[in-house]
Amino acid sequence: MRLNFLFPAMLVVCLTMLAGCGESEKSAPQANQPAPGVETTPAVSKPVSATQDFVGQTEAIQSVDLRARVTGFLLEEKFAEGSEVKKGDVLFVIDPSEFNANRDAAAAKIAGVEATIRETNLQLARYRELRDRGTASEAKLDEAKAKAGRATADLAAAKADLKKTELDVGYTKIEAPIAGRIGKSSVDVGNLIGPDSGVLATINDLDPIRVSFPVSEREFLDYKKAEKEGKAKEFVPRIKLANNQIYQHDGKFDFIDNRVDPTTGTIKLYLDFPNPDGLLLPGQFVNVTLVSSDPENKIVVPQAAVQENQTGPFVLVVDQDDKVVMRPIKTGQRNGADIAVLDGLAEGENIIVAGIQKVRPGMKVNPVQQKSSAVPN
Repeated sequence: MRLNFLFPAMLVVCLTMLAGCGESEKSAPQANQPAPGVETTPAVSKPVSATQDFVGQTEAIQSVDLRARVTGFLLEEKFAEGSEVKKGDVLFVIDPSEFNANRDAAAAKIAGVEATIRETNLQLARYRELRDRGTASEAKLDEAKAKAGRATADLAAAKADLKKTELDVGYTKIEAPIAGRIGKSSVDVGNLIGPDSGVLATINDLDPIRVSFPVSEREFLDYKKAEKEGKAKEFVPRIKLANNQIYQHDGKFDFIDNRVDPTTGTIKLYLDFPNPDGLLLPGQFVNVTLVSSDPENKIVVPQAAVQENQTGPFVLVVDQDDKVVMRPIKTGQRNGADIAVLDGLAEGENIIVAGIQKVRPGMKVNPVQQKSSAVPN
């Protein structure tokens, strides 16, 4: 009975010892595992231009809506929609028949009035002679003078009518007032068109093209103050398109609007960009970047190396003992694939850029310099 009582207790002890041996065997290889490998790149100093980003929109510097000034049937449309037109090109032709007839009638009326003037002038001269002889009254002479005056006035009115009809004939040909690209026509040949027909087509001058963007009142006032103190920085305007491509041409400052938008509290600035290929069209949204023309040397690291937690951005640094150190940093503007570090990092410190997910602060690692440059020029 005594041996039977001790047997279960001894069995429990043996099983416990066997379990402990198994755990030792499993944990031993983990303690001897090599340090994880990571790729690093040194933090470098390079010239970085200060930048400011805004959202802008393109617009034509010159834009003209074509409208009819006389009423008539459209005979010709002498352009291809979407094509380039030159200043003075005839674009629409309205049937001029009625207007030519009105012009001819006005010219004929002038001829008739001129004949009347010659007749009244002869009568006026005759009554003056008769008055001097005493055979005609002063009243008759005054009547002749009035007829001559009315005929002269009728001639002035007839000439004005002729000028108007000649203008109407000219308006039957609608010409391009500027050079540029013409859009879609809103009418077809054969339509009756006139001043009430609205916009027939629009011409936009696309080269150069204008980009407008809003700045806050505070930004505007700060800039004007810096300008007055001689501290304002010169900026080169650049834009990024909807496909994230940087536009190949730099812009130039044009002007600042003369009013503040009361609904947004912003002021619009206007830039001009060359557009020889017509890549930019009115109405496009673009990212405007003002790049300082006076770059400063700053520490930069790859953006991929920067992580963020509740306290802010940080990078993982490998110290002289090949241990991982978490380094809080203060970041600045982006520069391509890099980002400027304003505080928290020294030039030459090795930043982990690959294998970040395998390590944690305090862990020893096996650092390898990244083969390809992580800080492109």
